[in-house]
Amino acid sequence: MGDGGNVMTAWAPRGATGPHADRRSPPVQQGNALNAAIGRVLLFALLAFALVGTRPFSGTDIDSASTASDGTLNQIVWLAAILLAAPLILIRFRLAMAIAWRAWPLLLVMAWATATALWSPLPDLTLRRVAVLWLMYAAALGVAVSDLPLSEFHRIAMLVAGIVMAVDVLGVIGLPSRAINSEGQFVGLHGHKNSAGQAAVMAALCWYFFAGRYGWGLIRLCILAGSAFFYLLILASGSKTGSALALLVMVWCTSWAILARKGAAVGMIWWTGFGFALLITTVALIVFGVTATDVGMALFGDLTFTGRWQLWEVIWDQIVQHYWLGYGFGAFWDVNGVDNSLGLAKSVGWLGVVGQAHNGYLDLFLQIGLIGLVLALFSLVWALRLAHKLLRLTPEHPFDSSARAFAYAMILSIALYNLLESSYLRPHHLQAVWLFLALPIMQRELLESRAAAVRIAAVAQASAKAVTRKPAFRRGPPPLEARREPFL
Repeated sequence: MGDGGNVMTAWAPRGATGPHADRRSPPVQQGNALNAAIGRVLLFALLAFALVGTRPFSGTDIDSASTASDGTLNQIVWLAAILLAAPLILIRFRLAMAIAWRAWPLLLVMAWATATALWSPLPDLTLRRVAVLWLMYAAALGVAVSDLPLSEFHRIAMLVAGIVMAVDVLGVIGLPSRAINSEGQFVGLHGHKNSAGQAAVMAALCWYFFAGRYGWGLIRLCILAGSAFFYLLILASGSKTGSALALLVMVWCTSWAILARKGAAVGMIWWTGFGFALLITTVALIVFGVTATDVGMALFGDLTFTGRWQLWEVIWDQIVQHYWLGYGFGAFWDVNGVDNSLGLAKSVGWLGVVGQAHNGYLDLFLQIGLIGLVLALFSLVWALRLAHKLLRLTPEHPFDSSARAFAYAMILSIALYNLLESSYLRPHHLQAVWLFLALPIMQRELLESRAAAVRIAAVAQASAKAVTRKPAFRRGPPPLEARREPFL
């Protein structure tokens, strides 16, 4: 599993050699085939497990399954992942530390969540659940140091999403009683319409941006058709929010990916046109008497967001009691058996079966306080900025652009989805796992690009000096071979 030689070599991007390496940069090495194979296996297994979830294997309620770290299956999966990731991290320790050091906004909020065990009413539960976040990050770090490019992450994610969605469709055909709920909504093998909708959103986004690898032709049209079919599955799950979010993210990220490297002038023209289009649309709605309520009903179908407003009012009453520090990470939901929340089911009966605030930002506020919420928002902004930096880089491979656009779309979709579902920094959650797996790979690619840029600049500077170097000034007569003899 080693690199066959000096383990602690100087850092160089893939395929780079020569004396002009940036010696100030953190070390990165070339992983061998075994490292890459282990990374692929680990990545495929974790992406698939996150997309499927534990419900098909345990029958646990969807909220509990995605929150609790106590399930045997969850423990087995993450401990096995660490067993595979640990050797990769140890062999590429300097690279792993370089990536982790630059992920300090994410690690800081995780450290704060760990510290909440000091005042949590259930400190052992807080430590067990926050440990899952650390295991998730460690496994993702192992994948990143195996030298898998972001385009390979995108390819494996596309394959996993296609397989899982195919199984979902076969379930609708072969086991409709299990794959369709009592209200006629698509749930697939996920056991709940919200979870099925989230899986379909990720699959639709993944396939949509994967189509960008190919020119306009049969292959690209087939992949886009698959993405459109997954979008229909979002609608079949009854998730109007998911369908609106997926469409918004596709349009926004496609435009952003195109404009990211076009320069400020082109971007200004585009955004000016977008602003005028938005203004004209708003004026037209006003002229035709369409109200904000009508727009909200068309987009969401229910302005209470299926009862979320009532839930959020109750949650806010709990937040103000622990405003700064929160209850403790993982110490509020799914803690008392039948009483799914910390005593609230006694006063609000239906709340006892919810298991989350259905707003990830309120959930973080509730569990880790205002300080933790600010840190979490900062880490999310850092992730979006990382994705934006990658988008602006000149791609080294044609597949890089589509993979970077998908990574940006995934982070943005999680940030928006977190307004109505608790997903960001939630142990075992599909979107949290996929995000954790992508971020270290994105960081490594950014480090490699920066090192390559420094190296190219150093080589160019050395070449320029060699070309412009003037002969040294000599004193005395010229050398014998340079003297001219008079014509005889």
